[in-house]
Amino acid sequence: MAIDYNWVKSERQQVLDKVKNLSESEFAFNFGFGEGSIKKSLLAIANLYQSSLSNKDGFTSSLENYRDNEQTLNFADVQHYFNAIDAHVDADHPSTAQSIGEEFRRLGHIDTMLHIIDQEDYRIAERTSSRQKVTERLNMTITRLSQ
Repeated sequence: MAIDYNWVKSERQQVLDKVKNLSESEFAFNFGFGEGSIKKSLLAIANLYQSSLSNKDGFTSSLENYRDNEQTLNFADVQHYFNAIDAHVDADHPSTAQSIGEEFRRLGHIDTMLHIIDQEDYRIAERTSSRQKVTERLNMTITRLSQ
């Protein structure tokens, strides 16, 4: 199992190397599939390993609450989570094999998101010039029906 975990670590690092150059708005942009954003996808991947880490001495993480404070987390926080996980993961834990398979699936989603960002006709940075939530239905009008 250690070989498999080393393989997924290597694949993850390749993705992280690409992601670290994204703007904050690109990192948090909601693509509408997978976990939504690259940030949420990475945090969900990190959360996969919680069950095999929960009993480890020396492992402390606020991943249990990441959904509560994900707005304040940045790439450095995500990288820190993975460094802590890599230092403490038990490659022989029964849930690790399942986590590895799920991580590969989610890394595929992130790779697709990165390809979308690279498309010249889909400039996310221009669409999300601030960190405000992007609403896709900008031209939608709402009418009230009276009875």
